[in-house]
Amino acid sequence: MNPSLTSVSPVGVELVTGDLDAAADFYAGLLGWTCTAGADGLTAHADGVAAARLRRGPAPATWWTVLGAADAGQVRASAERAGAHVDGDEVRDPLGAGFRLRAGTTPVAAGPGRPSWYEYMTGDPATADRFLADALGLRATVPPGAPDDSYALLGAGGPPVAGRLALPPPLRDLLPAGWMVYFAVADPDDTAERARQRGGRVLVPASDVATGRVCALADPAGAVFTVIRPARAGG
Repeated sequence: MNPSLTSVSPVGVELVTGDLDAAADFYAGLLGWTCTAGADGLTAHADGVAAARLRRGPAPATWWTVLGAADAGQVRASAERAGAHVDGDEVRDPLGAGFRLRAGTTPVAAGPGRPSWYEYMTGDPATADRFLADALGLRATVPPGAPDDSYALLGAGGPPVAGRLALPPPLRDLLPAGWMVYFAVADPDDTAERARQRGGRVLVPASDVATGRVCALADPAGAVFTVIRPARAGG
């Protein structure tokens, strides 16, 4: 593995949507965000800490995971060699999943209403694992005691920075392949109900998994995300 790839990791998220005011209102009621305007969109804050960027763009509305790299130029070149299409900071991998790639980006601080985890979701885990390793230096490792390799942790020798989930057939029709952001909330069930009341949709009802209680949602414009109440360390 090239040493300069070992620092690649998710550092934040951006929402591209057609109606910034509507998005800001929806997430304010759902995640407690306040938004401030800038030259190229909005910055969302949760408890005074930057949580996400919101930018105006064409449909479909999409949550983009932003990956930070010590040498974005070299990672961009590695991604192209691994079969990705690169256009500026936008990268589309061989499976069609997209992410933003930037250099020198400070990670969003974890906390309520902010990104707390990221997962790459795919129907083709073998191809995804090869690309993630070759292009980003992120190796998939199955957690100890796991019954199979449908879920893996992604890392470069240190602590895991994300997960990789092989989507079972029922979920492939509900969730888009590619990078998924998990926003921390106190009560995913309550968040799901408030999302419905505000025009969003519940794609996967709240359930308990090894990492906590999760629920997959779509906002009124169709952007998909997950909320999670992280499991407490030690049980």
